[in-house]
Amino acid sequence: MMSGDAAVNDVWRESEGTMNEIFNQTRQTRRKRRWPAMMLCVVLGMTLCGCSLGTASEEPKTRQVIAMTTIMNLRVYGKKSDRALNDGEKEIHRIDARLSVGNSDSEVSKLNAAGGGVVSGDVATLMQKALDIYRSTDGAFDISIYPIMKLWGFTEVYDESDPKTSTKVKHIPSSSAIAQTLTKVDASKIRYDAKTKTLDLPADMQIDFGGIAKGYTSQRLIDIMKKDGVTAAMVELGGNVQVYGQKPDGSPWRVGIANPKNREKMVGTLNLTKSCAVITSGSYERYITDSTGRKYHHIIDPNTGYPAESGLASVTIVCKDGTTADALSTALFVMGKDKAIAYWRAHHQMFDAILVDQNQRVYVTAGAIKAFQKNAGFSVREIKVK
Repeated sequence: MMSGDAAVNDVWRESEGTMNEIFNQTRQTRRKRRWPAMMLCVVLGMTLCGCSLGTASEEPKTRQVIAMTTIMNLRVYGKKSDRALNDGEKEIHRIDARLSVGNSDSEVSKLNAAGGGVVSGDVATLMQKALDIYRSTDGAFDISIYPIMKLWGFTEVYDESDPKTSTKVKHIPSSSAIAQTLTKVDASKIRYDAKTKTLDLPADMQIDFGGIAKGYTSQRLIDIMKKDGVTAAMVELGGNVQVYGQKPDGSPWRVGIANPKNREKMVGTLNLTKSCAVITSGSYERYITDSTGRKYHHIIDPNTGYPAESGLASVTIVCKDGTTADALSTALFVMGKDKAIAYWRAHHQMFDAILVDQNQRVYVTAGAIKAFQKNAGFSVREIKVK
């Protein structure tokens, strides 16, 4: 991970070594879980601040958790930090056990097997949010995409950075198989009664919250930590970042946005002074390769059944709510630049966005432009409401 802060580089060198060891130790566990995680693309560049703090009571407490086929980093400030970390870790595992489609005992797996049923509070919240965003984005975000994700092999867990798996040729589904499977994808056919929390799925339809679950989890963690009395917190769930409060030294939370063409570098940095989530979807983090060397990324367009060809390389959403940010990062990526900008203009009070296209052009919406510090070599265009 690249950073302009030497102290932060030292933190990440240590962290990356630990992460490699953990990945090797848990590879089999992760394969069994098979959470079809959207390996989102925010590089946490400087939120793990190495600043010197005034007193021992201002030092943060940290914890690393493995869940949802990723490595999660929790950092909290305040006298009740230990309690917040314990409660946060419990919540991560609770949500993972409830939502993981790779666990046959999870609530979502049982709902898929039964074709529906009465859902829990977690699933009810996610269902309502997912269907709302499905409708508002004209189907760009669709939780019924799971059969297509399975067909492409994106429900399998493998590490693209591992030469043993990154160079292995993956099976690319035929156009006829995609067309046939696509008939099972259409969230408009899902029948859900919010009052009774009753879900009814059409035959052969299966749902998956992989494109929204980490955002929901980060929001739940922040809510729990606030109740536990922490003064500030940062949670980083495999690239999804959410921050709360102000660090004791008064410095901003700094979150780097990855360069899609070189993940070791950044397009720029967001300097955040308010609590919010920063979540990115990109075409470069998770992919499969065919026999010709062509790469197919994991963000599937629900209208075609193929990886979205929208002209965008990454979409970063900045929003008060992590659940909303997670879903919108996928939806706006599928939409492409023009539709994404039009959607933001219609909903600009809800979120801001940073769009990076295939030609390395960066578009930053008006609400985020002051917080965004671009790196050399990138041109930035501000998107205004009009």
